[in-house]
Amino acid sequence: MERLIFHVDVNSAYLSWESVRRVKSGLPDLRLIPSCIGGDPESRRGVVLAKSIPAKKYNIRTGEPISMALRKCPGVVIAK
Repeated sequence: MERLIFHVDVNSAYLSWESVRRVKSGLPDLRLIPSCIGGDPESRRGVVLAKSIPAKKYNIRTGEPISMALRKCPGVVIAK
């Protein structure tokens, strides 16, 4: 039997799922504003797990520290 390996990248799915949850609660759609998933914005710890397309304009990258993302875009919305 031939070995088959799947790699599924679901990082952006986390942002979409959180966006849907927030929109249902009357909050802004994270997909339309500079936003990212991951870390703790209050302590400025952790890393960016996923980012919105508007966050890309600020050169925010997956895997970088939350503190760096906040320096690049002080208004970025960070969802846990």
